[in-house]
Amino acid sequence: MCNEFNELNERPRRMSLVVTSPWSGVANERALLELSAWFDASIVPRANRSIVQLCLEEEVDAVVVADSPPKLYHRLNPTKPLFFHPGMAMQRVLRLRRGERDRLLDVAGVTAGDTVVDATLGAGADALVLAEGVGPDGRVVACESSLPVARLFTYAIQTRYYQPPWLAALLGRIEVQEQEHLTFLRHMDDKSVHVVYFDAMFEQPLSEDANVESLRPFADFSPLSAEAVEEAKRVARRSVVAKGILTSAAFTRHGFQPDKPKSRFAYGAIRLQPSS
Repeated sequence: MCNEFNELNERPRRMSLVVTSPWSGVANERALLELSAWFDASIVPRANRSIVQLCLEEEVDAVVVADSPPKLYHRLNPTKPLFFHPGMAMQRVLRLRRGERDRLLDVAGVTAGDTVVDATLGAGADALVLAEGVGPDGRVVACESSLPVARLFTYAIQTRYYQPPWLAALLGRIEVQEQEHLTFLRHMDDKSVHVVYFDAMFEQPLSEDANVESLRPFADFSPLSAEAVEEAKRVARRSVVAKGILTSAAFTRHGFQPDKPKSRFAYGAIRLQPSS
């Protein structure tokens, strides 16, 4: 499976998709049309076909199933769909609201009113926690190079009014950039945000959330580059933070200082000049 993931990563980041119904019969036509436009994908009949059959016969990488919520199935992992769910973020946010602390927010030094760049959105759990940390006057800008993953999250933002109020509020503070983080950072002004955060989990994966395995076929496996870190240091006022296991190449290669030397994973920080 690792070889398949590596081969996938060498292909263009724009994946081919189709949209279908979870049923073989007549589906909700409005939902199909909406998702077809949102994901820029053709509508095809299910016709009792499995996900693997759909991908093979329609010659696509992945299938969007017009379920509630919409689900992304990849041909390399056809039994584990990716769909929007707060996952571990829900527990972390609830702990914060009980007055407990969160390691990411502590290491990054996130405070109310901040602007934070989450350079590696993925399933979005960390973006939601960062959105809690910045509060209603703050902003989280999240980069995602995989268009299907980005669109899945932005669909959740657009339909947030159907979510519980606490989750809708957090989604409303997140802006998704459908591009690779280095490209985005290069076009940002010096010291224009407070924190830049990278989750380099796919260099040496951590499985904290059920959505992680579903995300893997869609993910970018490129290692965190020195140029991206340098751009982040130029753009951030307070800190640049990376997540990984203690032996992560990202830590040793770029000078991140881990917060817990004996923990299963660490948040490493590069401290910059003090900032308001």
